[in-house]
Amino acid sequence: MKLALHGYGKMGKEIERLAIERGNTITAKIDITLPPCSEDDRAATDVVIHFASASSLIDDLRPWAELHKPIVIGTTGWNDRVQEVENLARQYELGIIYAANFSIGVNIFYYLLQTAGTLFNRFFEYDVFVHEVHHKDKIDSPSGTALRIGEILLQTIQRKTELLTETSHGKIQPHQLHITSSRCGAVVGEHHVTFDSSADSIELRHSAKNRSGFALGALLAAEWIRNKKGLYTIDDMMRDLFN
Repeated sequence: MKLALHGYGKMGKEIERLAIERGNTITAKIDITLPPCSEDDRAATDVVIHFASASSLIDDLRPWAELHKPIVIGTTGWNDRVQEVENLARQYELGIIYAANFSIGVNIFYYLLQTAGTLFNRFFEYDVFVHEVHHKDKIDSPSGTALRIGEILLQTIQRKTELLTETSHGKIQPHQLHITSSRCGAVVGEHHVTFDSSADSIELRHSAKNRSGFALGALLAAEWIRNKKGLYTIDDMMRDLFN
């Protein structure tokens, strides 16, 4: 594939490294620190991968959409604009896939949590909480991955109906699912889900060792979305991979 990288930070550089290793070509790298992308470079691109600022997402995507270029969105923190992104996909008849986390391991983790949540739904003795840790430079908090974990647990554990994502200075309500965050050092990403009772605790944890898992998932998504039209999530891709 011929790929354009919109955002050339740590993730962009890791995607570039792995893409070239897998025989792909980088046609454009777009970042505030780099020269503007030429129209020839845009035209030569097969798929664009966006890991940049959520605030400029729609403006970033529109030039690619106008050229009917498939898009992979790894940027987080834009969930309130999903309808606008879907409108782009429909208006320009192209494929767009997005995820809070493109790591294959994390998405398998999600499936494990769906099973765990369904099982613990039957046992009221168990409460559940989520804690995530990321490096000190991460902008959003909680992480998009932690919020997705929270959504899965709300869907599977009926007694939990609300996410509490801020520090609690007092007793939380039984229907609240508490998600806490820490920002420190150079931690790539850790997500802990604990089911706790007076008798025991069961913890499920995903720890990212580096960014290669995220990069690989984004590249697989680029291959998957290339000939599709419409707006998709990584859940759609994972169902295909599992089958």
